[in-house]
Amino acid sequence: MEGYLWLLLQTLPLLTAAAAVFFILGWRWRGQDSRRDEQTQSHQIDAENIEANAARQERDEARALEEKLRQKLAETQAELKESTDRQTQFQKEILRLSDELKAAQQALAEKPSHEPAPPAVPDPEPVSKPAAPAAKKPRTKSPKEPRSPKSSSDPKPKKPRSPKPSSPAE
Repeated sequence: MEGYLWLLLQTLPLLTAAAAVFFILGWRWRGQDSRRDEQTQSHQIDAENIEANAARQERDEARALEEKLRQKLAETQAELKESTDRQTQFQKEILRLSDELKAAQQALAEKPSHEPAPPAVPDPEPVSKPAAPAAKKPRTKSPKEPRSPKSSSDPKPKKPRSPKPSSPAE
């Protein structure tokens, strides 16, 4: 048994040294993996943060553009409503003036021509009156006069028309 103890005492420092070396190497290897993983994860996080910031900036720009377009649309709709209201007001005014014109024409037709016309009452709102349509002349059926031929000093002589191409039946 003495031999066994002597062998154990001789190998114990060698086994302890080997265990210490393996422990240190394993600890470093584990640390390198974790540092490497930590670095890749930090790079990944940084890249994702950059992408997120770019996406936020694009979102903010899109929202600003959308808001700008909405404001422009609201302004355009307000202008459209205003112009539509103005147009309906003008149409009502035209109808009122047309009715007044018809009434005045009927009154003139009923009154004898030797009585003086009543003085015109000015409107409270100055409105431009539409131009009265010109009286149309009745058409007579008369033969049309032949047109005079163009002078020879015409800068662009007309080209003769080419016949329409016939559709291929074959």
